[in-house]
Amino acid sequence: MKKFIVLLLSILSLVIFSEEIDNYNEGTVKEEYIKGKILYLENTIKNSFNEQDGIKEIEEYRVKILEGEDKNKEVLVQSPIYIEKAYNIFIREAQNVVLYKESSDETGNTYYIVDIDKRNSILLIIGIFILLTIFIAKFKGVKAILSLVIVVGIIYNIFLPMIADGYSPILISTLCALLSSIVTIFLTTGFTQKGVVAILGAVVGVIIAGSMSMYFSYEMAMTGFVSVEALNYSTLLQGVRVREIISAGVILGSMGAVMDVSMSISSALTELKTVASDITKKEIFDSGMRIGADIIGTMVNTLILAYIGSGILSTLFIYLQKEQFPLIRILNFESIAADIVRAFAGSIGILVAVPITSYLCCIMFTKKNS
Repeated sequence: MKKFIVLLLSILSLVIFSEEIDNYNEGTVKEEYIKGKILYLENTIKNSFNEQDGIKEIEEYRVKILEGEDKNKEVLVQSPIYIEKAYNIFIREAQNVVLYKESSDETGNTYYIVDIDKRNSILLIIGIFILLTIFIAKFKGVKAILSLVIVVGIIYNIFLPMIADGYSPILISTLCALLSSIVTIFLTTGFTQKGVVAILGAVVGVIIAGSMSMYFSYEMAMTGFVSVEALNYSTLLQGVRVREIISAGVILGSMGAVMDVSMSISSALTELKTVASDITKKEIFDSGMRIGADIIGTMVNTLILAYIGSGILSTLFIYLQKEQFPLIRILNFESIAADIVRAFAGSIGILVAVPITSYLCCIMFTKKNS
């Protein structure tokens, strides 16, 4: 029933959004993005532009439109070549591109190349991932893909809309993490003893990680605007609790790793109890701690390196300017501080999940024996 309600709300949102677009397009100028294919370079215009504007020359491409009312029509589209290479779009023949179409009653249709169409490549790498998952993990791989789809749906249909409506990102991310953990572990193991323990251990670890990030975010007086792009779009974030976004990101970002640790320990201890039914409570806990110690060695590195990798460009910029900025300045950049908080708060969640899951296994086994 809940899935039906979410689906119905999504359909209604799409209908309303489509009506808003239609109302917007009723003006004299209509704008849209469509798919096109580069046929060949027809002409290059040189020496007719002021280099102070940053444009070196303009290339004219013959492009075939692949969708919309002008489908299969060939048009001549200009693409500027800038002196600064970072601004250029690297276009090749037979390449799919994104065209910006501007329609006017006075000038007719005008097309511009705004980007390379990356959708086919995105679908390809996702397809490879899905096929390998199913090929290696068989039916469990299918359930893993299904859980991933549901988790993404939870984030897109519940987490983001509620944050945009002004709800607390920390509270909503915690609830979404709990729901996602239940769905993922249920599809993996069902509501078995080890599944329940893994869910509880993961939830406790995620809550600890979120609490740590929330405390240090407020202690460091972070604004939540950790990038120039965020500042540029600050007007869109009116009513959003931006300061809590960092903690919400930690909760969601560490959820997968903490869930992995909890599930691994719970599964291992369940098998251990099955093989050695006379094992004591203390031996179960000690075994869980030893297993957790081995997992921590790689999992902590994985989480921290993931955050470093996601901000590698910012880190490179700071490294290149290390002579200009002393350490006291570097560590007080909000983007750097936020990444540090994310990485280590998430890692603390992993560390806490080990003894919590091991202890919960002891409790569950004790009750079962009783």
